[in-house]
Amino acid sequence: MARLHEARRNGMRAPPSSAPSCRCCGLVLEEEVADFGLAPLDAAPVPPGAGLSFHPLRLMVCSDCRLVQLPDPAPAVARPPSAPWQAEGFAATMVAALRLDGWTPVAEIGPGAMLPAFARRGMPVLQQHAVGFTIDQARRLRAEGLEPVLLLVPDAMAESPSLHSLAAGLREFLAPGGLVMLDVPSLQGMMEGRRIDLVRHGLLSWFTLSTAEMVLAQHGLVIFDAIRTGRDGGGLRLLARHVEDRGKTLTPAIEALRREEAAAGLSCPDAYRAFAGQLVEAKCALLDFLLGAQRGGRRVAGVGVPGGLPGGGTTLLTWCGVGPELLAFTVHDDPAWQGMTLAGTSIPIRPPEALEEEAPDYVLDLAATPRAALSCRQPGPRAWGGRFVVPLPNIDIV
Repeated sequence: MARLHEARRNGMRAPPSSAPSCRCCGLVLEEEVADFGLAPLDAAPVPPGAGLSFHPLRLMVCSDCRLVQLPDPAPAVARPPSAPWQAEGFAATMVAALRLDGWTPVAEIGPGAMLPAFARRGMPVLQQHAVGFTIDQARRLRAEGLEPVLLLVPDAMAESPSLHSLAAGLREFLAPGGLVMLDVPSLQGMMEGRRIDLVRHGLLSWFTLSTAEMVLAQHGLVIFDAIRTGRDGGGLRLLARHVEDRGKTLTPAIEALRREEAAAGLSCPDAYRAFAGQLVEAKCALLDFLLGAQRGGRRVAGVGVPGGLPGGGTTLLTWCGVGPELLAFTVHDDPAWQGMTLAGTSIPIRPPEALEEEAPDYVLDLAATPRAALSCRQPGPRAWGGRFVVPLPNIDIV
């Protein structure tokens, strides 16, 4: 980490304006992982023929701290909040562990999706928007007597263009003896699953335990527990405390996660070069399959909206240049999306009944459905002699 230390001594001088800098350590970004070209700013389904705005989408990794990031944030686009990950179970655990009651406030920096689980248990709750949340805002809230014992940060760290401003605000806002919960996308999970479909505008950083610790430690916050989650194809749930709070010791999960990340080589450049090659392999595999099916006179349709989220997940299809000539249509059970098209691809979205009516030879899973769930899905393509196809991490015909 010599370069990081040197950057700190030199006041983290800004790089030339033409070169992007790491939002964790401030050094010039030089290593590209993947360039996905121009991608829709908002990848939610759109009416046929609707105009779209595009912005470059590329992944880079810092050669020092190893934070993987989008260096060129796109203009802000309104997005629906991510579904809270196990909010009810987490709330019950935290109420017991922290002895929360009607006098111990819980706050969320984000859309507030996790707060109802605590409000139902009698805790006072407070929601603050992530945009513009800084140490100054935290000080104003504390001056009003608001000091949360539990501070929830479900999306803000991954979506923040200024990690250090956010971390400084979290440190200032948290009550002494309190706890910060952060949900962040796991770099290791993305790499293991080759999850091209999760790369999107608005999600700016993918974390390891090491990179998250590096950001928070500079602002007096210590991660003392961590678990890998299944959220959005792979996430990390991190629990952090003030550095002065010695009552919350590091759990065995911290050392276990460090060993996992070391075994995956995430501190070395070779892992990122290999990942870059794997992304290209995944792209080629999908195109080979779709082109092979077309040449063989077989029809392919989709099921689900990529990534299962409006506003994200079309990257795989747009990067591959897949349109209705290769993927005739996809189906979704939300009537609001039926009759729309996948952004950037013009692939129609139809009702689920269209699959049985059209009886395609292959049904491409665009929603990252677990294989076991696909096998049990009723009705399924086996009723007419078709097969499910899973695109990532490798083409798998179920």
